[in-house]
Amino acid sequence: MWIVRNLGLVGLYKGASACLLRDVPFSAIYFPTYNHLKRDYFGESQTKSLGILQLLTAGAIAGMPAAYLTTPCDVIKTRLQVEARKGESSYTSLRQCAQTVFREEGFKAFFKGGPARILRSSPQFGFTLAGYEVLQGLLPMPGAAAKEAPHMGVGAASPGASLQGQEGPLSYLRSRNALKIILDLDGEFGRPGVPGKEKWKMLPKIVGGGGGASS
Repeated sequence: MWIVRNLGLVGLYKGASACLLRDVPFSAIYFPTYNHLKRDYFGESQTKSLGILQLLTAGAIAGMPAAYLTTPCDVIKTRLQVEARKGESSYTSLRQCAQTVFREEGFKAFFKGGPARILRSSPQFGFTLAGYEVLQGLLPMPGAAAKEAPHMGVGAASPGASLQGQEGPLSYLRSRNALKIILDLDGEFGRPGVPGKEKWKMLPKIVGGGGGASS
């Protein structure tokens, strides 16, 4: 209420650009690192699911570089959102804030609170992503069961029964069906027919292959 009375509704969004400056790089670092740890370090695959401890560890480790490397953005965001005390510099924009901090406090000031951010963000996102993975298994998204239904085209002989060697994702089976249709097309389709051409094609078969036959 104090912010609304003194700064208006716009004051509630003060530092929003700085939040984006911090959160977008954080996500760009965090989620690829998390996915890499799950797949390449812990060995997650379609046939192997990870336990809660492994998910917690992957999420916590991924949060460490993401939290520390985005500390400068968090410093700028904090300086913009916190009201300046008496004797302290006031900040008006991202560029002005970064220039003032660098000029008055040096480059190291951008990483103030970096270890504290790691101690907060690492367990926070570890539990967040582990909770998400567990709930995703317990509460599947709508339509997830339909994707697992047997394919009714070339990939399956009847509902619930697949032909040997014809299993695979639905998109793969559809692509293979389309390729089969293309390969089954007659190569002479659309070309004008030549009278007697079919008779000459059958001549080698009639005379036994035509290898040494003479006319």
